[in-house]
Amino acid sequence: MLLITGVFAGAQDIPIRKSEVRFISSTVNVEETTDNILNLEIGFSKKIFYSVDIQDAMAAAHVIILKIVQKTGISIQLTTSVYENNQTIIADLKAKKLDLIAVLSEDLPELIEQHVVDPFLIEVEEGDIYENYILCTRKDRPGSGLKALSDKALTLSVWVESDLPTYWLDLLLNEKHLAPVHSFFSQIDRIKRPEQAIMRVFFRKSDACLVPKQTFLVLKEMNPQIAREMTIVEESPDFINGVICLNKSLTELDRRSLIEEKLVNMKRETGGEQMMDLFRIHDFLPYDTMYVHDTFEVIKQYQALKR
Repeated sequence: MLLITGVFAGAQDIPIRKSEVRFISSTVNVEETTDNILNLEIGFSKKIFYSVDIQDAMAAAHVIILKIVQKTGISIQLTTSVYENNQTIIADLKAKKLDLIAVLSEDLPELIEQHVVDPFLIEVEEGDIYENYILCTRKDRPGSGLKALSDKALTLSVWVESDLPTYWLDLLLNEKHLAPVHSFFSQIDRIKRPEQAIMRVFFRKSDACLVPKQTFLVLKEMNPQIAREMTIVEESPDFINGVICLNKSLTELDRRSLIEEKLVNMKRETGGEQMMDLFRIHDFLPYDTMYVHDTFEVIKQYQALKR
């Protein structure tokens, strides 16, 4: 028997937090005992879903995860939830209501400090392990360098709801003794599609854009005119987007091993590649602190700047 129910904010039967999306499924037969059932609770930070519809993406992800685990022959009670912020993630991790959580790297330091997660895998996008952000403008704009963009319009666009680009840009402006981001630019528009942000600048509808470098390189290759007429003003350090973490309290060896095995082999699982495409993930790498060094350093410096 397969039962899938979706629960959204405002539903009466299960109290959930504002803006949370939760799906619950069961492949359990009524005669089965609880000893034979795997209860699996997976969470996602809301920030991951910035450029896609949360409910549609969650519904698809839920069904794919269920099918992957079902192939083991284990009866499963699966819950997948979207979390609004770190506070609710930490609360459910401490309460052992979460086995696995996918977050942006910028939210990881707080989770590590709270001793609630074991970072397990780094999400890798196609083309590079790292995500670099660039500030770019037209070559024919008056002046050169970052200072020339003072009091100009900026369009910001990244694939996830990350604050890292503005953290980095704020630090860069401070280093050059310029005003903070929201004072330096006359206007900041945040849109969901990086390629549209680039085209805004290309067609002179915005003075500059802050976008993923990889998107800019792809557009340059597709349209050589962009390469001729646009230029990179500044480029960020190496950042990591997503990290998958296990609950630090997840000590049941069989349960932990099953989760780890399915994650590591996700790309080779039936439906696994579809799941990864949904979240724009090309592959996974085992977590190592060297990958998040620049991310953590920027967060540390930004927090010191704002104290």
